[in-house]
Amino acid sequence: MMPPPLTQQRLDPLGALAAWPLAPVVALIVVGYTVTTTVRQAGQIQSPLLSVLAIVASAAAAGTLVAASRPDHAPFDRPLHLIMIGLAVSAHLLDQAARWGYNTRVQDDFGPLCIGLLLLALAPYRPWREIALSGVAAAAVVAAVTAVQAPSLSLAVPVMVHVVVTITQVLAPALAAAAYSRRIVALLLAWQADARRAITARAEESRGQVVRAMVERQWEDLGAGVFPLLSGVLEHGEVSRADIARAGELAGALRKELVRDMDKTWLDTVVDRERAVLVERGAIPLLVVADPEHRAAAFNDDQRAAIGVLIGVLCSARGFDPCSLVVQVADGTDARRRALLDRVGRAPTGSAGPATAPVPPPGPVAVTTGPIAPVAELAARERRVATVTIQVGIDLPERRLRRLLRPYLGVLRMVFGRVRVSARRPLLMLEFDDERGPSGIRRALGPVR
Repeated sequence: MMPPPLTQQRLDPLGALAAWPLAPVVALIVVGYTVTTTVRQAGQIQSPLLSVLAIVASAAAAGTLVAASRPDHAPFDRPLHLIMIGLAVSAHLLDQAARWGYNTRVQDDFGPLCIGLLLLALAPYRPWREIALSGVAAAAVVAAVTAVQAPSLSLAVPVMVHVVVTITQVLAPALAAAAYSRRIVALLLAWQADARRAITARAEESRGQVVRAMVERQWEDLGAGVFPLLSGVLEHGEVSRADIARAGELAGALRKELVRDMDKTWLDTVVDRERAVLVERGAIPLLVVADPEHRAAAFNDDQRAAIGVLIGVLCSARGFDPCSLVVQVADGTDARRRALLDRVGRAPTGSAGPATAPVPPPGPVAVTTGPIAPVAELAARERRVATVTIQVGIDLPERRLRRLLRPYLGVLRMVFGRVRVSARRPLLMLEFDDERGPSGIRRALGPVR
């Protein structure tokens, strides 16, 4: 599987989220300029049908930009990029065809400027090479159309003058967007490298403090139980059955504590932190973590941060039930294979009966945000996929729940793969895994029923 392209949206999801309002603004400018220019140049139009189709194509390109750049539909992938640029170029071609032979000036046509603005809006979402190549390709099409109809234009100047005027409106915004994308990605990568070095240095400094704290705690435990037992044995000069029983109790307690510390992962630490906050508020929380195989330990820093922030937001949300949070990390390969076999309607090889769907949790079936791979491909995969399931009770209306989750779902899609969400008030269930998959314009949150 090819690594995902480096963009601001992937390296800094929150920064791309802050830049999202620019996409609707650009879309409105594109649609408004298209309609205004077409109305003002109505006398040049010879085919009203083609002109209307040009407006529709331009509006569709603007709509694709808005829909694909929405935080709950992240990431903005390559197919949608190509669809948007294809619609924008088609709008220009249709507009030129509608006035072919009667176009007086090319500098006031809406096509080149609209293409450039749409490419400019891609800066936070697509790699700089793709933006630059799209701009060059679109400029080549615009230049070819301009050069062919140059003799019929009212302004008698060399053909290259008309060509330069039109392609500048495409190339200038495209190259500016490419330069921004390249620069912001370089800065983000440098910042991440510096942050990792600082974290490593800080971890080395704090390691000694942690070791000392653990030794001190062990001495306190020994002073509270083991030392008094040994002192009593020395005073009596013999070991009684009560001393033997007491030594067994102390050894068992020490063993349990050591095992508990060994089994604890960063996910347990996150939940312990939220549990302590809820206790301070006067609640009696029951927060459950189920990760028997310690799969969460394999998550990277970005994935851990995303899960930690999401759990904190859920626990601090209005209407949160302190006794409802369950976080489970399990092997997602078997569950995905069963779901796939259920879809194709046959049982696994060697099974005694037909494939049956597992009993679903309360609420509607979760909406899958990525296509399921073929059976042969899924069976051939060697890497085990860790699936995280978060179930929580939040008594909020549908609109407020969507508003609460929207930015965090966008971040989850950047650091994880497929994200599925289902809700039936007050139950909310989120499921996501650490395998990336194709994505496009999809619903992030199913209908709350």
